[in-house]
Amino acid sequence: MIIKTSDNREADIQELQRLLTCEISAKQRFFIEREIKSIASGLRGEESSTYYIDFRYRDNPNWAIIHDLRLELNGFVAQIDHLLINRCLDVYVLESKNYYYGIKITTEGEFLTWNGRSFVGIESPIEQNKRHISLLEKVVAQNGLLPTRLGLAMPAAFHNYVLVAPTSRIDRPAAAQFDSSPVIKADALVEAIGKRVDAMGVINTFASAAKIVSSETLQSFASSLAHLHRPSKMNFAKKFGVSAQNLTSAANEQTPSAETADGIKKACCETCGIEVESKVVYFCRMNNKKFGGKTLCQACQRIPIQAEEPGIIELVEAAETDEINSASCDKCGTPVDRKVAFFCRVNGKRFGGKVLCRTCQSA
Repeated sequence: MIIKTSDNREADIQELQRLLTCEISAKQRFFIEREIKSIASGLRGEESSTYYIDFRYRDNPNWAIIHDLRLELNGFVAQIDHLLINRCLDVYVLESKNYYYGIKITTEGEFLTWNGRSFVGIESPIEQNKRHISLLEKVVAQNGLLPTRLGLAMPAAFHNYVLVAPTSRIDRPAAAQFDSSPVIKADALVEAIGKRVDAMGVINTFASAAKIVSSETLQSFASSLAHLHRPSKMNFAKKFGVSAQNLTSAANEQTPSAETADGIKKACCETCGIEVESKVVYFCRMNNKKFGGKTLCQACQRIPIQAEEPGIIELVEAAETDEINSASCDKCGTPVDRKVAFFCRVNGKRFGGKVLCRTCQSA
């Protein structure tokens, strides 16, 4: 059962796009564009992992799923991508990473990623997730969230896993040199959990079975934890040093407009003349080549062609329209939901550029 879905990052992307329309330096533009790419990359990694988690566990009453949980405690923050909790109070803390070229792990536990030219060092996602687990344990204990039995809080077990895309390459050292088993491909999560359970001894198996809680108790525990979510409120203008004067200048830029009865000018679609929101104007500016430099409403944006390039443009457009929600399987015609359509687009080479339902994907 899904307790919480991922937060919508549309507002953050729109704000960053708005900053790009301001009078800013080349350095500021570079960092803002890099931030947009970083958000887009994170979304792709999380979407891929979300698909595999939901596909297996969303309809199972013995498992609770929490996506995108941000916790704060004493000035420290843990941004947890996914939590998977079962009735034995096994809490799988899952960190999603989108390593486009794959990842290399050295014998010393150093993590390297290929940037197209050379390997560069990155923060260990295993250690990063350990810090998330540490803060999560403190939050759970401080708020008394664990179910009780005979007046005593039942213990929970926290497990650390890092999920990478199924298409990513993982270069590992020998197991005796460094334990890289927490790093797995997203489509292998179910198998990894099964292996962990199989590796448990008889005593541990009985001990785990003795603390099984009901589905209702599991849902209550997970819901209480999700209630502690604190969404991030980032001031991007301050972060990238964009002054209030520059923001005002951008807001006063000329756009196709119509004057209302009270004299206030509103932006309008250059094709049909309908009034459009400011976020639609920003989207058209960021994709001016696609729309020929015009400001178009969402309906006119879909006529006659779709987005030509994947990445941030596709993600924003998917957030602005219902195009993905109305997709159907190209093989059998069965309607598919947004996540399945997105998964097929991300794995375009694998499915030959087609949108396939889950049944046809495995056929």
